[in-house]
Amino acid sequence: MVEVRPRMSCPFSVVVAIDFGTTSSGYAFSFTRDSEAIHMMKRWEGGDPGVANQKSPTSLLLTPDLRFHSFGFAARDFYHDLDPEEARHWLYFDKFKMKLHSTSDLTMETELEAVNGRRVRAIEVFAHALHFFREHALKEVKDQLSSVVEGEEIRWVITVPAVWRQPAKQFMREAAYLVRTHTHMHTLYIDESTHRAIDMKGYKLVLV
Repeated sequence: MVEVRPRMSCPFSVVVAIDFGTTSSGYAFSFTRDSEAIHMMKRWEGGDPGVANQKSPTSLLLTPDLRFHSFGFAARDFYHDLDPEEARHWLYFDKFKMKLHSTSDLTMETELEAVNGRRVRAIEVFAHALHFFREHALKEVKDQLSSVVEGEEIRWVITVPAVWRQPAKQFMREAAYLVRTHTHMHTLYIDESTHRAIDMKGYKLVLV
């Protein structure tokens, strides 16, 4: 259960809830001053013109020298537009989340295999994805405000599947900690068996 605190003692002003899905991912946010108003992200780079999508594909693209390039529609579209010969050098990961659940001996050294066969530590791929969501959400939140929001004013919520074993849940925490090394990303984890990530209204339960 999520502890409900009195509104007067709330240490943060914004809650951002990330739904890191197997096929697609997205996020919603709300300001504690008006927790009934849930802002669902619908503006993603790429995708079909004129179509508002609440989620973007859980796809991530790294450059040939292993730097982050893009996530979601942008990653999918850029990769598929590459010349086949050039694409061989890029690292494209798609629907990689369930690797955490399907790997029985998951460790911080577990690797993910890109489409081109190159392997990268899974913790780095997930950290890249979480960092993307952090930067994307920060921009959206700031666009809604006239004042600057500091990192410690935001509570980040990441849902984890109820069927995941403890090592997988701990792995996701470690990925978030990796992002926190250089940012103020105070994170709360919610089991999907209690709060369904797909139901964005459920995020109101943590807006205290």
